Amino acid sequence: MCAKRWMPSLDRLQTDFIDVYLFHQFDPKTPVEDGLAALNEVAQSGKARAGGCSNYKAEQLQNVFDVSRRLGLRRFEVTEPPYSLAARDIENDLLPFCHQEQVGVLAYSPLAAGFLTGKQAPDRSAFPKGSRLDVIPGHADVYFSERNFRVVGRLREMAERVGIPAVPLAIGFVMRNPAVTTVLIGARTTAHLENALRAQEMEFPEWFDEINRWN
Repeated sequence: MCAKRWMPSLDRLQTDFIDVYLFHQFDPKTPVEDGLAALNEVAQSGKARAGGCSNYKAEQLQNVFDVSRRLGLRRFEVTEPPYSLAARDIENDLLPFCHQEQVGVLAYSPLAAGFLTGKQAPDRSAFPKGSRLDVIPGHADVYFSERNFRVVGRLREMAERVGIPAVPLAIGFVMRNPAVTTVLIGARTTAHLENALRAQEMEFPEWFDEINRWN
């Protein structure tokens, strides 16, 4: 990666720099040293203020930090993992690591690619037209499980009990976690945006702890 190669992209974005440049996913074929050196060059050129990653596991991120310290290169400042009631594995290792190292966490897919809206049938007979599961059916392999369908049922029951729709409840769960810096919302309609804003403005009384205990 050369800083000069950034110019066409920056021109299209009509900006001189970007705030954060993320490696989309871990590439086992590229040495960590090479990726960090390239990122260091881009940051030093002023084309990006910071670097980070998306979809890295905790051990992969730890390796990056070890290499950056050893070589004196810029470290990752941000990571972007999927996080939702249907995908909580990052609570075990990635979130504690990010808290320890003071790495920003940009959680994405708080509705598990729309799975937590409760509109999907367990037999995968049909996905709502235009939904993420319709566009990328492979998401079903990630989220469709007996455990996650139980979560959808509990979410629906709680929504009826507390008088708050299931969607902002699910988004609010992600926003509630103090280890999460911000949540990325794929809003395609004003209704999607309104759900996110409602989740952000929600207070979290004692029943929220009940959600956190679901397994």
